[in-house]
Amino acid sequence: MVEQVKGTQNITDDASSKYLFIRNLFTEMFVNYGYSYLQTPHLEYTELFEKSIGKNSEIVSKQMYQFTDKGGRSLVLRPEGTSSIVRYHSQYQKELTKQYAYFGQMFRYENPQKNRYREFTQGGVEIVGNIDEYSDYQVINDSIRFLNKLDLDFVLEINTIGSIEDREAYSASLVKYFEINESKLSTESREKLSNNTLRILDSNNPADLPVINDAPEITEFINTASMDKYENLKKLLTNNQIKFKENTRLVRGLDYYNDLTFEFVNNDGLVLGGGGRYDKLAEILNIGSFNGVGVAFGIERIMNSISPKNYSPYIYLIGSSIDKISKYSQFLDEKDLSYYKPPRLSKINTQFKYAKNLNVKYVINTDEDTIKDLENNTSVNFEIGVLIENK
Repeated sequence: MVEQVKGTQNITDDASSKYLFIRNLFTEMFVNYGYSYLQTPHLEYTELFEKSIGKNSEIVSKQMYQFTDKGGRSLVLRPEGTSSIVRYHSQYQKELTKQYAYFGQMFRYENPQKNRYREFTQGGVEIVGNIDEYSDYQVINDSIRFLNKLDLDFVLEINTIGSIEDREAYSASLVKYFEINESKLSTESREKLSNNTLRILDSNNPADLPVINDAPEITEFINTASMDKYENLKKLLTNNQIKFKENTRLVRGLDYYNDLTFEFVNNDGLVLGGGGRYDKLAEILNIGSFNGVGVAFGIERIMNSISPKNYSPYIYLIGSSIDKISKYSQFLDEKDLSYYKPPRLSKINTQFKYAKNLNVKYVINTDEDTIKDLENNTSVNFEIGVLIENK
């Protein structure tokens, strides 16, 4: 028997209703507010992520689905969205400043567990080009509007990690500190010590927490210009009644980030989404010189944080005659009324029970030319006005 691939998921039933609700709301909250929807390929050249995320990062070294195609090209299934957006912007929109939105599948070879899959969905937005502090603010503000519409409880956590040079100096200091305390670290954190030191700060292993809590803070290494930008953003958020929590351990482990980093964390400590500035990413990729800021949301994490979205169909067609049920279908199509119909012409009673189980509003019996209102338990002869007036 051919089984489902480990770490993948079938989105169906209640999960599919939540997925579609989130996707539609994402479009409403971002695309309808000026972000251009961009769907980049699932396939990218390996080099794109080796340069952007960093060869020594856990994503590149352990998690990417990488292969050589029949033409000898080294390709990957994209593990994240930002690098692809920046690659696109350089190829096609380099002279402009653009707001982008994306929603789609990413791929990482991870140990499957709740909220973590090998094929997963991210929705995100990026502002790329010549940007300023208002760009940072609007990405955060628009994200809050989206999460509020989902009726989620969360805290905005923010930090500054300064310039890439500041970050490198901080990383060097962390290496020295963690090497002194290596024996106290978990096995997983010891593996990150030489190549991905910053990710140790993300550890939730109880054995690591005492060591992490006493580690040097990045604020000791931030340059004056970056700190001024950070203070200005905090004032902007405060002046607009946006609550936030400063988290000096929030560094985010991708090599391309600088200055602003932020996350949205729910009451259980689950990160629903996060992002930051990446002013040097284009230069790292050697594709130009422009800035960027963005955010990405873990869609499965959001799905597991909201209640099922119950949807009741408005109209259900039943009948035993293909000709009659087809004529009703065509008529409703002309009136731009959506409807459900049976997968096959089983017994009328069976079709009716199925419609009733769906909690449908109206059942049109095409054999009898009647409309039955299941909410009020009344029946009338078919009249299109009944359906249009009460919609």
